[in-house]
Amino acid sequence: MLNVKKLALIIATVAVTACTGSSGDKFVGKWINRGDQDITLEIEKDSSGNTFTIVDRMTWMGKPKASNYTATVEDNSLMIKTPIGKRPIFIDKNGVLQASMGRSCPNCDQWDRAK
Repeated sequence: MLNVKKLALIIATVAVTACTGSSGDKFVGKWINRGDQDITLEIEKDSSGNTFTIVDRMTWMGKPKASNYTATVEDNSLMIKTPIGKRPIFIDKNGVLQASMGRSCPNCDQWDRAK
């Protein structure tokens, strides 16, 4: 009986450990820009688990353009490294990703998760 209890405890511990990720996991996926539906952000967790790769895709002057960035988790945000310094990316209480990528169009700093 004791061995069954130990086995159950080990299985429960492994399941809980496997299901808990970093606070940055909620950012992973594809996001569509609210100001321009042709602009997307793709956020992936790197194999190290500590950094994230962000691909900012858009059409510029009729041609596809992609910019790659790296980010790290700080509190409940991702801090993206850009040529002009660090910028925070966070998800607001309505589930909208807030990420200023340097664009000035209306709502270009707001992103919805792709469906």
